[in-house]
Amino acid sequence: MKYMQISHTEIVNAPIETVWDALVLKIEQPQFFVPNVSNVLILEKTEKFVIRQMNLQAGEIKIELVEKITNSPYLVKFDIVSHPKNIGYILNEAIPINKKTTQLTYTMCWQDKETLLPSNNLEILKAAVKLSKEVIENQFYK
Repeated sequence: MKYMQISHTEIVNAPIETVWDALVLKIEQPQFFVPNVSNVLILEKTEKFVIRQMNLQAGEIKIELVEKITNSPYLVKFDIVSHPKNIGYILNEAIPINKKTTQLTYTMCWQDKETLLPSNNLEILKAAVKLSKEVIENQFYK
């Protein structure tokens, strides 16, 4: 199935190793990197993947999301296992620019389960990348 992709990129003032450490931490502790996340629970963890359940708050709407997460340097993929409205995945990718700077890109490939129309959550995606940049620069790399 081909999904429409939306992406947002930020330049992070931190080396690739620092950004990667943060992306790995985000797998089990997304609340530090994604706005409006709560009740994070790791349902299964193996050497190849993590199954994570969490709640997302979008205004008055609370959504329970279950994801299968895989990673390899420097890419993390969050595949939707269970979501009330959407199917698809999100990619988090880090690319070194130089020894002290990294390009961080989040790509969202979600679509509505019933209509198969793209879910355009660009503002939410931008907010997540900007929050990750801020957390990495201010808490991981000083």
